[in-house]
Amino acid sequence: MPCRPQASVVYHSVQPRVPFGGLLATLVEKSSTSEEAVLRITIAQLAVTLDPADNLARMLGVLDRAHPGDWVAFPEGMLSGYAPEREDFRALLDAQKIADGIADIRRKAAGRGCYCVFGTATPTPSHDGWHNSVLIAAPDGRLLAHHKIELAALDRNHFLPGNSVSTAELGGLRFGIQACRELLFPLNWHSMKTAGAPIIFHINNAVQPQDAIWRHVIITRAVEFSIFVVSVNNCAPPQSLPSFLVSPAGSVILETACLHEEVLTAEIDPSEAICDLAARLDF
Repeated sequence: MPCRPQASVVYHSVQPRVPFGGLLATLVEKSSTSEEAVLRITIAQLAVTLDPADNLARMLGVLDRAHPGDWVAFPEGMLSGYAPEREDFRALLDAQKIADGIADIRRKAAGRGCYCVFGTATPTPSHDGWHNSVLIAAPDGRLLAHHKIELAALDRNHFLPGNSVSTAELGGLRFGIQACRELLFPLNWHSMKTAGAPIIFHINNAVQPQDAIWRHVIITRAVEFSIFVVSVNNCAPPQSLPSFLVSPAGSVILETACLHEEVLTAEIDPSEAICDLAARLDF
């Protein structure tokens, strides 16, 4: 079971001084806001443990600080826990605890008026297996789901794949969802871009040393498709890949420190994403 970092959660908000295409940002107090910004994005890099109650308590603590309209994103497997390297991982999953946790998150998102994007194992509709899922809890009570399609070898020991890549729209924002190694399949990202998504949430759990190279892939996805990428990783050891918010121009708006629970917030304008890539003038 991954050990949990000892440091307390660090909260920061980043406020742009210039448009994100040429980012110059400074850390300011959490209460600072920008009237020009359209959307507040929070990346909640927390340690993912195998204790759903502990995971849930820390998630709710982050959501307690959310503002109405905020989008708050957590890592892959954040609620249920995630340890596919363990042969007994599936036996550790408790469907009732997970269902109760999802209900608590939905109530909190509705109460705070925010959107919560988080990873968890979920039972299949027939309860004959599990999906590695990303769920989106909306202020109006809706719950959307993306079931990870591109399963890693360890994932396939425990999970069944999803069967579709699609975008969704909540609160006037069209967005896409990808989980962990789905970062490496650009055709899926292209389909979400062509469906009109200016932002993709990449819910991640990549803590091995070799995963550090994904930093370049995350920035590449943002630039090649002119989209915002919100990539949120687990901070359990030996994490070497941080969590990021990257602009369509490839500017790193937010970046966490590794091996620390850290919650960062920035305000973005989704209209900075270029709809027609053939007409782009930046590259």
